[in-house]
Amino acid sequence: MGFGPARPPMTEGVAEVIVKDVHSGIGKGLTSEVPLAFQTAARAPTDPASRNRTRKALVVFALLGAAGLAVLWLMV
Repeated sequence: MGFGPARPPMTEGVAEVIVKDVHSGIGKGLTSEVPLAFQTAARAPTDPASRNRTRKALVVFALLGAAGLAVLWLMV
């Protein structure tokens, strides 16, 4: 089967089969959204204190990385 302009247009029969497949799969798979009450701290931190700790840790890591690169640059 070709892709792009070389691909033949979809016929109505194929479209109906795709619609039937989609409708038959509804409700059988996992949900794509998790209610906020069920989210754990590992997935999405909702506690402002934990977000601040994460942000501080990333800033410290970035500063250490920048300092390391500066030392390497000055040694050259």
